[in-house]
This record gives sequence, C-alpha cells and structure tokens, in this order.
Amino acid sequence: MRQLNEQDLNDILNGAAFLASGGGGSRAMGEDIRDWILEEPNPINLIEVDEVQAVDWSVVSFAGGAPSNFEGSASETSLPFKFSSHLLARKTKDEEKSGGYEIADLKTSIFYPFDLLETTLGQSFSSVMSLEIGTGNTFLALYVAAKKGIPIVDCDGAGRSIPDLSMLTYSSPDLPVYPAAMSNISSDSSEIVKSALYTEQVAKTNNLLTDIMQTSEFGNSGVMAAYVMEGSTVTGDTPVMAQTVSEAQGVGATLRQATTDPVTELIDWYNTSGNFPDAPRAIELFRGTIETIEHENIGRLDRVTIVLDNGTEKICVLALNENLIACRDSYPFAGEIQEPIAMGPDLICYITPEGLPQTNVEIYEGQELVIVGLKAREKSRQNQSIIEGYDTILSELGYTGGYIPIEDLNPGLSS
Repeated sequence: MRQLNEQDLNDILNGAAFLASGGGGSRAMGEDIRDWILEEPNPINLIEVDEVQAVDWSVVSFAGGAPSNFEGSASETSLPFKFSSHLLARKTKDEEKSGGYEIADLKTSIFYPFDLLETTLGQSFSSVMSLEIGTGNTFLALYVAAKKGIPIVDCDGAGRSIPDLSMLTYSSPDLPVYPAAMSNISSDSSEIVKSALYTEQVAKTNNLLTDIMQTSEFGNSGVMAAYVMEGSTVTGDTPVMAQTVSEAQGVGATLRQATTDPVTELIDWYNTSGNFPDAPRAIELFRGTIETIEHENIGRLDRVTIVLDNGTEKICVLALNENLIACRDSYPFAGEIQEPIAMGPDLICYITPEGLPQTNVEIYEGQELVIVGLKAREKSRQNQSIIEGYDTILSELGYTGGYIPIEDLNPGLSS
C-alpha cells in the first residue's frame, strides 16, 4: 500500500488522459474531481492486487451515458455501443437551458449506488476499483476511495477507455454475478431514482444498466456500482488488469520529468525501462498538424474523424468517443479502409510535442499533435469476446479486415 499525494494525482491525471485513447471524459472534469479528492481529510491509499485479502469485498464505482433513442439510418441504429464515459463533461450553456446535469451533481450522486449495494449485500466494501483508465472514471473511483476512507486497487478492467461495457475483463462470463446498483445524476435528493439489479449473467447486467439510462428518469446518464468481487476473485487470473493506475502515474511522471523531447522520453520509458514484459510496447505513429476535425452525432455518441498532415503525408484517425483506428487511406474514403496503422484494442493516444496528453474534447484544427501507438494489455488482445466487440465497431467505421496487432502493422515495434 502506498499513499498518493497531490503530485501523484496530477501525474495520474496526465497519464489517464493519455491512456484514454481520446476518450474517458475531459481533462477539466478530471481536474474538478481531483480537487474534490484533495478536500477530503482521508488519505488516498493505492493497494496492489495481491494485497487484496480473500475475505475482502471490492466494487467498481463509475459513471457514464447511453445513446439516446433516435431515428436514424440502418447503419446508425445497428451501432452496438451502449455506454460512453465521453458524456462525463461540464454542462454547456445549451444543456443548462435544456436540463441535464453539471459535473458538481456527480459529487453526491456517485455514492447512492455504492451505499445501496452495501445495504443490499449486507457487506461493507473494503476497496474500490476503476472501471477504465480515463480522467473521468479513474478519478471518480479515487474520489469514492477518499470519501469512504478505503483504498483503491491498482487495476481496472480495460487498460484504456472503452466504448462498451462488454469490452471489460470485468464482463467475463466466468466471474460470479452479484447485484449491481445505479442512480440518476442530480444534486437534488428528491429527484434521485435508485435501482438494484439482480441477474444471473453479467451481460444482462450490462444491458440493463444502459437500457435504464435511456429512460426519462435517467436522461441518458447515470452513476453505477457494479462488478462486485470477493477478494479471492480479484486476485484470480481473469478479472482485472493490474497496475494500470500505476502505469498512468508513470506516464505522468515521465512527462513531467522529461528534459528533452517528452514524447521520445515517454516512448523510451515504455520500451527500455524494464517495467513492461511486452516491450517494446510504444511507437510514434505520426507527428503533424490537425488539418480537419469532423464530428457527427450518432445518438449520444460522437463519431469523430481527424485528419493530420505533416507536409509529406496524411493520416486519419477515426473515433467513436475513443480512438479506434488510424490509417493512411486517402480521405474521404472511397471504400473500405485498406491501410490501417493501428486499431483497437491497441491504443491510439494523443500528446502535444510539449508533452501534454489530449483527449478528443481538447484537440482543435491547426494544433500540432503526436500520435503514439501502444500495445493493449494482453488480457484484451487474447480475449476473443473483446476482440469481436472491436471488430464490430471497426466494421461500422469502414474496416472489415479483422484485428491486426499494432506490432504487425509497424515493424519498428516488433521485438
């Protein structure tokens, strides 16, 4: 166990923005939640997976949104995505007029499902886990840990931010299923609606969570406590990706301490530090200027197409909240994508030449940006269900060639 201080939290914030692969919420929201954490008198303790005791109970606290019910084309309505941490952002002026929630509403709401589950199970949680690595849900888990005076486990369920709950190792059908709980997001306790979900399969829990978010009471967003695990399950082989919070902290610390080119030093940290058994793990895919950013709303999801130019060649990054594929095909595409250079579950990460990680919320046309490709954790790459989920997403974006590991697309990354 080690205690996290303010500098550690700042490093985790930068690392989470990088590992989120363009998604995971906004940096501004992560900064807000960090400030809530620093207001708490309790220390923030990070424990390793093997420090979790067999008799302990752990839970994943998180927030997200679901697509709106909408009329669209056959292609749009066939999109499988039901969850988005990209929706975690400050309310805009238009949203203030039409309802919705503010970031401050999460400060109280995040605890309703946690407390309901403790009551339902008759158990007190000994630790909390992050859903994914991103500025939103990683810091919400840290906040729950600080407020409740319990540690956060150094792990998550994806090693990055994800567009669908089925892409989590937590969603493994081999894991025991416990009740899940959720509530809507509001600072007004009289408007809070809470629900406890009992199913025999985690896939049904995932579907119910996102379906309930689409009701008028929830307004396409909610906070949740789910994927309850006994300590003996947490420490097993299947359910968690270990040391991902530490990885985010390491990314942030490396960038903060860089003395020359922070991007090169970060890639060197991944490839030569000895911290990663799958090294070399990172590669600079492209360095150029954002020529165009095109947004298309699909329900509550945001399809983003980013074209970057370095004066010699161009690449295109396609995202549905998170970055999902980068390619050298000419844009606009004449047909299917033929020249991918990286694809999910491998990570396509944004960082400025000065070493500031960016998400799709922050980037802008004319900005200089470096695209770093990163091998996904092996638990994602070897999980056929997760790979099939990414294949389905990529086919909607115009790529049907099946998953190709980033090292096979980039010989410079092969060991």
